[in-house]
Formats: sequence, structure tokens, C-alpha cells
Amino acid sequence: MKYEIPREAFKQRLEERLNFVLVDLLPADSTPVKYENVVNLKYGSDFKTAFSTQFPNKNQNVIVYSLKPGDNSPEAAANDLADLGYHFVYFYKGSPEDVVLDKGLN
Repeated sequence: MKYEIPREAFKQRLEERLNFVLVDLLPADSTPVKYENVVNLKYGSDFKTAFSTQFPNKNQNVIVYSLKPGDNSPEAAANDLADLGYHFVYFYKGSPEDVVLDKGLN
């Protein structure tokens, strides 16, 4: 199943990282801040294969996100992961409120 996660819950998960795989859907060279323990995967035709190879446990808690306003790839990626049988998939779509600081999301 997939769930949209609200901004405050996303911010909390990003700061705590308890049992979550966080996946930034922007290419690594376009990511404004490199968060520790965040995986960068480009969303495209090979996303499902790349993700399932790296994270085969379908009970893994996953948050896919993009901090780029208007980017619909988080929801599409969450749909793909749910279709693959991942049980706990959350997605966050960036908004104009997202200000990335050196220590996290403001």
C-alpha cells in the first residue's frame, strides 16, 4: 500500500530515520543537499529493478520523495513499489514551503 505523507511527518522521518529507507528521486548531481543515509535513485524505466535489487525486503518502510515543487515522480514511484508488493510505501511531493538548510528541512 502507498500513502501520501504530510510535510511535518516527512520532516520528522527525515530527521529521525527510524527504520525507513529514504529515497530522493532527483539525480544525485541535482540534489541540493546530500543527506546522510538517503539513497538517490532517478525515477525512470529502470526504477523498479534498481530499487528491488537494492532493497529486496518488501516489509521495509520506504519514503520516496522529491523536493522539487510540482514533481509527480514520488507518487508514481510509490505506485510502482506498491505494485511490486512493498507494504509500507510513503511518498512526499515537495512544496514551495520546503527550505533546505544544512541540517535538514526547515
